[in-house]
Amino acid sequence: MKDHLTTTEDFIKIPDYQNQQPRILTIQEVAKLLRVHRSTISRYAQAGILKSYVLGNRRLFKDSDVWSFFDNQVAQNCVSGKEYPHGNSRYPET
Repeated sequence: MKDHLTTTEDFIKIPDYQNQQPRILTIQEVAKLLRVHRSTISRYAQAGILKSYVLGNRRLFKDSDVWSFFDNQVAQNCVSGKEYPHGNSRYPET
């Protein structure tokens, strides 16, 4: 038995995502996860913005594809360096 923690792995259990099977999600599950309406997810999938798979009459998503999509949705006002108070890019203070 160890007397103390010696490495990060001893302190925090780091999941190994590379060896895991992707979790398959429905439109409803993706919508709940991203906190948007189901029709928004359907629209993104049909437009090819969010990668999806059609199996029979069902549209399914890999969780890794959903998180990749999410990671690419960076707010433009944060990226451009032109952040406005209270996130109001429409009416900047003068």
